[in-house]
Order: sequence, then structure tokens, then C-alpha cells
Amino acid sequence: MPVRSSHLVLLCLASAGIAWGSGSQPGRELRASSAAPTLAPALTRQQKWFDARGRYYPTRDVMVKGRHFDYLALSVHYASIELGPLSGDTGTVSIDCGRSTITPDTLRVSCAGDAIGTLTMTGAFLDKKGDFANRPEITGDKVILEATVTYKGPSGMQSVPVQFTWGLLTGL
Repeated sequence: MPVRSSHLVLLCLASAGIAWGSGSQPGRELRASSAAPTLAPALTRQQKWFDARGRYYPTRDVMVKGRHFDYLALSVHYASIELGPLSGDTGTVSIDCGRSTITPDTLRVSCAGDAIGTLTMTGAFLDKKGDFANRPEITGDKVILEATVTYKGPSGMQSVPVQFTWGLLTGL
């Protein structure tokens, strides 16, 4: 016997737990059987990633191997740092830190370069909302990020707790 499309529809509905009401015609009264699977509720809002893009400026002087730590730049998943010149030098040093962990509760950045060796930053954002570029109340002196900057200094490993304010970084 050839399979008709109406049989396929009934078979699909039956396997999904949908049964016809007693004495009903197809297309009229549908009811879910007690064995019908339940579906997870649909998302009511679009999932949003944590937008922390921008420059983060230390609230105090931090020196890394004789260079002033100017700022930390964050994009979606990547980080870089900018270090000021050595005494008597005029050039700044930009170091690409590569892929980093950037979430409201976790910042993990690891940078390596000839000028500094290896530098790591671990911390968390105090403001968990993100989207700082669209929030004018964030700019200025408001501390957004707390992190520990760790690097090998002249007397071994150095760990410095640092608070950071936020500033707009164009081009991200």
C-alpha cells in the first residue's frame, strides 16, 4: 500500500505526542496527550555578549621594567598594552597580548614581549553591565576594573593590585 502524505502527517503528530480528540476530524480539534514532550521556553530576549571594548587607564603609576604602564586596550576577545618610554627614550611600546578571557567576572590577559618579558593581568569588572561606550556615566574617574598585574621585576616576581578607569578606544 502506498504511503499517503496524510498518513505521514498523522505518524509525525502521533510520534510527537499529539492525538486527535475523540470523534474529531483531522484539522479540527487537536489536544496534547499526557505523554507529550515539553519544550524549553523560547528565549524572550537576545543573548548579549559582555562588551568591554575600550582603553583602561590605571588610577596609579605602575612601572614595568622601567616603563610606565599607560593603558590596557580591550577589544571583543583580544587585549594589548601600551607602555611609556624608558628614561631618555621617546618611543612607547605596544604589546599585543592575543586572545584573552574577558567576561564580567573574569579578566585574564597574558602578554609577552622583549621589553617586558611576560606580564599577566587577572581581575574582574566592578560594573557587570558592560557596553561602556554607550553609557556616559562610565567615563571619568569611575573605577571599572580591578586587576593584579604580575611580571618579573629586578627582584623576582612582582604583583601589583591596580584599579582602572575606562576610556573610549576608536576603531574596535
